Amino acid sequence: MHIVIATRGIKHDVDRFINDLQAQYFPMDYNGSKIFAQLGVRPVQLWELVFPKEHLQCVMNTLWDGAISARPEFKMPLSILRRTLKLKKIPELDTTVLKRIVYKTNVGIHPIGIKEDEVKHESL
Repeated sequence: MHIVIATRGIKHDVDRFINDLQAQYFPMDYNGSKIFAQLGVRPVQLWELVFPKEHLQCVMNTLWDGAISARPEFKMPLSILRRTLKLKKIPELDTTVLKRIVYKTNVGIHPIGIKEDEVKHESL
């Protein structure tokens, strides 16, 4: 059984809530034996990464290792989310640009979109 929820709050309070959820175990029958199954907590998170515009390709290479892709079943929902958030499509990847090394094992990184910074010049 799955329940999908959204959380909002101070980061350390949300982290504590998630840690408490992960500490929950439920009895269940498995192949004739009574076992305890841990409550699986799988984050579905939306992140906005902010960086200087001239480093777009570096950030993209860091995230996607040479290919920008989303699982086919995610393409439509991500497209709807991109339009809802008023984002542009992510441009083609230039694999000749350097990338930074970050830990990505067991992390699905799904492309949504980009937006330009709003530049406001204030006069003195």
